[in-house]
Amino acid sequence: MTRILSPLLLYIFVSLPSLFTSGAAGASLQVHTTAGDFIGQSLPSGLDRWLGIPFAESPVGTLRFKAPVPISKPSHSVKNASTFGNACPQVPSDSLGAPMSEDCLFLNVFRPGSVPPTEKIPTLVWFYGGAFMNGAASDPMFDPTFLIQRSLAIGKPIMFVSVNYRVNSFGFLASRFVPPGDLNAGLQDQRAALEFLQDNLEAFGGDPTKVTIWGQSAGAGSAEAQVLFPSSKNLFRAAIFDSSTGPFKTAPPASRYDDPGFPYARLLAGVGCPSGPASFSCLQKVSFEILHNVTVNLTSQVLNSQLWQPTVGPAGSFISERPSQRIASGNFLHVPILAGTNLNEGTTFSGSVRNISVPADQEDAAFDTFIRNLFIDPSTITQDVFDTINKFYAANDSSLGGVFNTGDSLFDRAEAWYTDNMYLSPRRLLFHKAAPLQPLFAYFFKEQIPGQDPTLGVFHASELILLFGQAPAVEQDFANQMADFYVNFISDLHPGAPWPQYELSSKSVLQLMRDNITAIPDDFLLEKTNFLDSSRVLTEFQK
Repeated sequence: MTRILSPLLLYIFVSLPSLFTSGAAGASLQVHTTAGDFIGQSLPSGLDRWLGIPFAESPVGTLRFKAPVPISKPSHSVKNASTFGNACPQVPSDSLGAPMSEDCLFLNVFRPGSVPPTEKIPTLVWFYGGAFMNGAASDPMFDPTFLIQRSLAIGKPIMFVSVNYRVNSFGFLASRFVPPGDLNAGLQDQRAALEFLQDNLEAFGGDPTKVTIWGQSAGAGSAEAQVLFPSSKNLFRAAIFDSSTGPFKTAPPASRYDDPGFPYARLLAGVGCPSGPASFSCLQKVSFEILHNVTVNLTSQVLNSQLWQPTVGPAGSFISERPSQRIASGNFLHVPILAGTNLNEGTTFSGSVRNISVPADQEDAAFDTFIRNLFIDPSTITQDVFDTINKFYAANDSSLGGVFNTGDSLFDRAEAWYTDNMYLSPRRLLFHKAAPLQPLFAYFFKEQIPGQDPTLGVFHASELILLFGQAPAVEQDFANQMADFYVNFISDLHPGAPWPQYELSSKSVLQLMRDNITAIPDDFLLEKTNFLDSSRVLTEFQK
């Protein structure tokens, strides 16, 4: 006898497979963490992702400016992790990809959906750049789809995590009145995120013993800071620095910021707080709108928006000695490092002296002024150091900037010095000390990518479009090769052939150009970088 189902039973019967499929998919994307339970998304690109995962308590109220605090009471409700968390406060920008708020300590997890979560795969953790003044993990630029797809293509799947950390006044407030344990809160945010990942990576299908940290510019400086001033816990096993300043451009002691004309004193004046021991608690109580507006205004008054930098504090602070002293001691984390610089790092930072008319007999003085204005405390730099810089970076030297010399003498001098001082010499300083201690792999990026401004040469951050899947068609094979180098390093702790390990006996650096990937000796511009890496200059520059 034929049985006829009721409409309700028929609906349930027909819908049952799809209901079970949907439930299975939802369950596979639901993760349990120490911050609560979250449901992710499967994307058409083949990636699964979880956005806006909190890794510390919201740094507001009495937690403003304080070191991050672990989440003590996880949410009891399952949250939809489909939107980025807030970007941290900074000068407003169209590239943040999320609203701005003090409540901003979130991270994002991306993994290949085709790899079962039971396969614990290596993880790449990304710290954005932005001079420690701006940036956000939600920036659309930092889409890891290309890197993860390349990892699948070569049979070495990886996960990707991007991390928010506090910047400018909110992340790097410096003063003798900031408690030592709270200085450099932005760097401490990064450490807190790494600690959170150690506790929770397995929930997303990652291997907590196979974490590599990576950043570019201030993000690279951040990664280097985690190596130089490490946690007592094992938080990562390798690091990648794209254009690290080694790790900071300048790092005066925290107490210097209190002096008249320096950022802390100017911030107090701007918001109406008194100086002295009560200043810190006063700043914590200032309304967000006033504090943010004053920070934005002060930022606009300094060259290249460099209002704050990470600072050296007393015992008990994250950074208790100048980075160059820590490097000289060898007392840092001995993990594999892949790091390098670009040919013309300084061009985008030297626009203030581009195409300005300066009489020939005043050009050296204008160059000195440019340099002074880049330092939070230029009073430590002696005139004979300026004079030596003027000799090394002389007027109308057609070699400055390499093939991208513009003939604009002051600009060429500024960008060449900036490139060598802020990027090339710091990379050499670390590698010359660390080479006997750990595996190192150095690069020199020299590819001028079609579509980018040729007058800026191979500028700072120009390589990122290759690593984040935005390469023009002519560069696609080169982008694939660069991504494969990085994935190999994340997976195997070696980028693979033809990249040689950096050793003191050979000092080989891999030149990265589309049609000329080859090992070259690390001996170019050596006299200049030896001077910039001398103990005297490092001391005067507070590096």
